[in-house]
Amino acid sequence: MREEIHTIPIEDAFSKDCECPVCEMYRKLEENAINFTVGPCASYMESDIREQSDAQGFCQKHFQKLYTYPNKLGLALILKTHMDKTVNDLEKAAKAALPKPNALFKKKEIQPHAVTDYITAYQKECFVCSYIHRNFDRYIVSIFRLYEKEADFRVKFASSKGFCIEHYKVLFEKAPAYLSKKYLEEFLNVLNQLFLENFKRVRDDLEWFIQKNDYRFRDAPWKNGQDALPRALTKVGSIWEEGE
Repeated sequence: MREEIHTIPIEDAFSKDCECPVCEMYRKLEENAINFTVGPCASYMESDIREQSDAQGFCQKHFQKLYTYPNKLGLALILKTHMDKTVNDLEKAAKAALPKPNALFKKKEIQPHAVTDYITAYQKECFVCSYIHRNFDRYIVSIFRLYEKEADFRVKFASSKGFCIEHYKVLFEKAPAYLSKKYLEEFLNVLNQLFLENFKRVRDDLEWFIQKNDYRFRDAPWKNGQDALPRALTKVGSIWEEGE
């Protein structure tokens, strides 16, 4: 396969022995996003980056991941200016006229207010998620481009262990927009077969894991059931496998 900067992460993911190469792509992007946010490059010290993180904040999941990163001072600095902006914005929002009580016999409805509108928008934003999604969308498009242009990649794609159900949907849904008529039907047939065969494989491994916890099968070999639970979680919930 002809390597280019934007295709190397895709080739690496599809070369990895995993239950969903697209999950692997996403995991690597998330790792890069965390490093970019609070890692050695100290991007949070750049005013334009800090302005973005102040405005967007972070979702609960990525707050937790940022906290596990060794740079606690960097995270504190990011949080401090983000909280400064939040306080300033909410002080302004709180000056709006307060909601009135519902009239008697009138259906109770939540009245919009600048405070709740601000918090609703606030909860939808995440600096790390935004970083991931910008790059992830490009990676998905590159999968289709590689499938059309590179025979080696088509072989690698067909040799993978399939995908989680979420990324199966993403690839199936977006394929008609990016694949030519020559390759679309082939791609979707391969995708369907890959997903179903490998989903069933992991399901069967999970069934054996359950049986192995029955005393009657205590001395039977594990076969491929020992790590079936984390692999099933990847297939069903896009949760990274243990050891990733």
